[in-house]
Amino acid sequence: MSEDNHYKILDVPENASTDEIKKAYRKLSLKYHPDKNPGKPEVVDIFHKINNAYEVLGDPAKKNEYDMMRNNPFGNMMGGGGPVPGQGPNMEDILASMFFGGMPGMQGMPGNIHMMHGMPGMPGMFPPGANFQIFRNGVPVNIQQIQKPEPINKIVHINMEMVLNGGSIPVEIERWIIKNGTKVTETQTIYVNIMKGIDNNEMMVLENQGNVVNEQCKGDIKIFIRIENDTGFQRRGLDLIIEKKISLKEALCGFSFDLKYINGKAYTINNQTGNIIPFGHQKVIANMGLTRDGHTGNMIIVFQIELPLTLTPEQIIILTNVL
Repeated sequence: MSEDNHYKILDVPENASTDEIKKAYRKLSLKYHPDKNPGKPEVVDIFHKINNAYEVLGDPAKKNEYDMMRNNPFGNMMGGGGPVPGQGPNMEDILASMFFGGMPGMQGMPGNIHMMHGMPGMPGMFPPGANFQIFRNGVPVNIQQIQKPEPINKIVHINMEMVLNGGSIPVEIERWIIKNGTKVTETQTIYVNIMKGIDNNEMMVLENQGNVVNEQCKGDIKIFIRIENDTGFQRRGLDLIIEKKISLKEALCGFSFDLKYINGKAYTINNQTGNIIPFGHQKVIANMGLTRDGHTGNMIIVFQIELPLTLTPEQIIILTNVL
């Protein structure tokens, strides 16, 4: 799996549609989900790469920027036309565009941009190994301060009923904001929409809701889902699996019991006399599983028949005559 190419990571062509990218992401995220590959630590790294690739390619704006940088690192800074033949791109114009909106038709901070470096080279270009410093109006500029802030990572715990129904949950975050050149920390409660059928360890990205440099430069919040399951059901894709122990008598003669569903409701499960339950039998109840993107799974009851440890001579005679 490629270290750098998001398209190769998701195994999609560069002209893939948003739906094709989404479909490929879901397929790979299920295949390489850590819960489905226990004891394989390398799968965790692959799973993170898949999430990172989809975070870029799944967003049309980020995908467009990614494509531009891959095809021409300077293309989006040169007005789309590229450098003049025979001349290299002017680095001072590039820096003005990147950091201060100094290119024609762009808004930014006033003032002249100057670059000083310690080695000769082409005008306006960085020669290999050059030592350089950037000034605006004679004041050194700290390039790092205008980079997009690192995302805020937040782990959110939900239960199986939330997975079944979806919904909105409050999440408290702490972020910083630059005000008048000073970093100020604030705490805020945001509401995160949880989709039906969300999976354990799934990541959600809340764009531009994280740390704030200014109105044009805001970080993201990454929400990592942790599902706490105390229902007795196990998940397999969109299916819900539950094991039910029954006696040999119940397997042969029928039974009735109440089953508590993940939303707290109780359902009565009946098996009439004469309908024998064999070993390993699974009862499938359609459309009682989880729902996601218009697809609904099933509820599957796996029966485990408990045999008696001993039989009396009289019981043996009765069974011999009956069976």
